[in-house]
Amino acid sequence: MKPNNISETINTISSDRLNSYRNYFNLKSDEECLGVYLWNDALSASFFKLISIFKVALRNTIHRELSRQFETHRQQGHAFDNDWYEHLIAQNHLHPKTTDLIRKVTHLRSRRRKLVKKNPVPTPGKVIAAQSFGFWSFLITHTSANNTVDWQKVLFNGLKGHFALHSTYWSQDALDDLLIRLSQVNELRNRIAHHEPIWKFTEIKHHRTNHVIYPAATTPEESIQRMKTLNDRLCRLLGWISEDRRSDYLESHYKAHFDWLTSLEAHNVYKALSYSNMLTPTQAKRQFNTIIKSSKVYEVVSKRGVVTILPGIV
Repeated sequence: MKPNNISETINTISSDRLNSYRNYFNLKSDEECLGVYLWNDALSASFFKLISIFKVALRNTIHRELSRQFETHRQQGHAFDNDWYEHLIAQNHLHPKTTDLIRKVTHLRSRRRKLVKKNPVPTPGKVIAAQSFGFWSFLITHTSANNTVDWQKVLFNGLKGHFALHSTYWSQDALDDLLIRLSQVNELRNRIAHHEPIWKFTEIKHHRTNHVIYPAATTPEESIQRMKTLNDRLCRLLGWISEDRRSDYLESHYKAHFDWLTSLEAHNVYKALSYSNMLTPTQAKRQFNTIIKSSKVYEVVSKRGVVTILPGIV
């Protein structure tokens, strides 16, 4: 979204926030700061699409496999879509925090603050869909520590695209590696949700050994490379769950746009605040050959709305 009033936009964002961009990217004016700020905003939106695809695939895979593992204890649903969580709650196998998140969907609180089961009872699909991305990492961490879920079987059966040849691959070390990967994705998701700079990559350490996995990014080039690496790692995770969904993303305009945004060319286009050009449908038709070869974003404005043409995806 290109601002109409640049000075007013800068005031609403605040100089303090833009100064972090100025210092890190060695920018010379408020206009350049705003341009790179909007570049970060575009990258956040691009990343969020991939995260959303992965989140849905992950939760449905884990839900399916846990439903299968605890099928004999189900009260609602069927073999691959049931209320496995009710059995774990009844056996006191879930962390209180996890139980509370589930009960927020399945129950109401009375005036006396007592939990009352909803009527009708929400379907397992609704309960699962209501959980955040971080819910699953926390669930894996807690239930693997108390051995209440056979995660070797869940992950071996669920991650069909993984290179593991036997369920025994999923030892604690392999599980820790998966949790680190999920933590990176969740951290990025939270930063996007809070409108924070996603180019700020802090040091990443192994949560048990304290070994440095990735040092902090200290230059714009390192930040862009870390974004590409994180995208690659997230695509690999998605492929473990579904190679088809991974291929769909890699061949989509979402990936093409991400690749352009993580180029020096795109960074410079945004930095110069020259990334958007407004055209009428007639102008767009006349300039079509120029548009598809351009590095800029074009907005075709008509009475019916706005169509955005992004670089590399026409």
